[in-house]
Parts: sequence; C-alpha cells; structure tokens
Amino acid sequence: MKEMKVIFISGGAREKTLEYLLQNSINIVAVVTPYINEKNARFSRVLDVAKTYGITIYQVTSESIVNTVNSIDADVLLSCGFSFRIPDVVINHFEHSINVHPTLLPCYRGYRSGPYILINGEKESGVTVHKLTSEIDKGDILCQKSFPVSLFDTPKSMKRKTDECEKETVLEALQLIESNNVKYRKQDESLASTYNYMRTPKDSLIDCTKPLIELYNEIRACDAEDYPAFFYIGEEKICIKMWRASKPDGEEDMI
Repeated sequence: MKEMKVIFISGGAREKTLEYLLQNSINIVAVVTPYINEKNARFSRVLDVAKTYGITIYQVTSESIVNTVNSIDADVLLSCGFSFRIPDVVINHFEHSINVHPTLLPCYRGYRSGPYILINGEKESGVTVHKLTSEIDKGDILCQKSFPVSLFDTPKSMKRKTDECEKETVLEALQLIESNNVKYRKQDESLASTYNYMRTPKDSLIDCTKPLIELYNEIRACDAEDYPAFFYIGEEKICIKMWRASKPDGEEDMI
C-alpha cells in the first residue's frame, strides 16, 4: 500500500504534536510555517523538530502559499494553528485537507475561545479534527477527543491538557485517513458558539461588588502571573492570586 504523505502547516507552538506524529511513523514530508524571523517566532521549536528529523521546511507569505504548498507532493494537508486563512485553491488541491481546533466543535469556534471555557464553567473540553473549508471551524468533523475540566484548572493547565489531547486526536485522524476509514459528520449549528475577541490585560478587571463565588471562574481564567485578575481600592491596583493549601503532584499549573 502506498505510504500516506502529510504536509504539516502551522503558525504556533505545535512541536509536541509534530514530534508525536513522527514518533508514531506518520510520514510528514514537509513543514510549512509563515515567513518570519525564526528566532522571534512562536513556532521556532516546530522548526527545530523538523530540522532534527530532516524534514523539508517551507516558509510562506499570503502571496506565496498557493504556489509553494501546491507544489509539494502530498495526500494530506494538516493545519495545526496556521496564522492566516488558507486559500480554497490550496484546500481543494489535496485529497484530504484537515484542521485541528482546540475545543469540542461546534462549541467555542474562533481564534480566542480558550479562556471562555473557564469563564463559562464548562465541565469538559477537548480537541476536534475537522475538514478544512473556507468557513473557519465549520467543516465536517472527522474525530474528537474530550477531557474533564477541573474546578481548579487555569489557562496553563488547560493548555497542557489540550496539547496532550491534540496529539492523540490528530494521530487518530491520520490513521483513519490512512486506513481509508474516513466518516465525517456535520456540525450541529444549533450548538455553535464563536469567540474571536482577543482578551487583553484590561479584561482581567473584575467587579469587586459581586460575591467572590460568582467571580471564581472569571478570576481563574486570568493567568495569575501574566495577566492576573485585579480590582482597585482608590487608585491602587490590587491583583488576585488563588491557590490551594495542598494539591496532588502533577497539578502544579492548577489552582
């Protein structure tokens, strides 16, 4: 049987997923990233993994992506957090074009949905691999995996859990494609929600007139180190950090 050839296209810190696929014998023939200074790029570790495994690297702009990517001999285009919209002429060029989204679609579509899972007090989250289409995050679903969300999860622990779930979900999706066992299902639009607003430090301001228990999810959705929840007493900014008096090993990034 012909070995499946995969293009890994990413604009984020997805080195764990890339390396996991390679360790599990997925034939990645090219890694594609946006064209940017490698030393300053969020995806510099992706490039390091590609170099370690001897994979050809292509860096593209919005103008060069079509000619560059469509010139690569591959069966699957795998998008893991690419930085800009992939043109239809690229999507349609490959037998399978799939995208990875770090939530359970159709819930929490969009680029900035992560914090709202905590703010809204969700009890589970997960990762979706879906058909790549011109409509962002709306393609038919190939596979999903979920994980429980603890009352003590934080942005950092959610990233850790999502990264772990992502690599397993993507591997399963590619194995389904390689075994010719692909069964897509439509997304239920009645369940859809979208979050594209990029939170900034000012969004960590809380309404201190509310009871603390009502503010708990909002506070934990703010990174306690990088953009902590805060309020003012007079002109003084008061930052909030929560922690448990004792917690199990392995939960250092949780409350």
